[in-house]
Amino acid sequence: MSDETKTLQSHINTDVKKDIEQLYAHAKVANNEMGDIKVSMIQISTDVDWLKRSYWVVATASFGGLIGAVINLLAK
Repeated sequence: MSDETKTLQSHINTDVKKDIEQLYAHAKVANNEMGDIKVSMIQISTDVDWLKRSYWVVATASFGGLIGAVINLLAK
């Protein structure tokens, strides 16, 4: 190998190392941001739990009312 080829290879290796370091730095930032999003989604999920519970109470009461109306019609 000539000196020019070695120098060129050295520059390429240096550039690749810099690119990899930047990629890892970006990945760390992205991972931190994704963690924040996950926490936000968990908080939203727990905030909506009361809505799910109230839906099932209303749905069960409505279904009970429907069965009561059918029985009332059949009893007449």
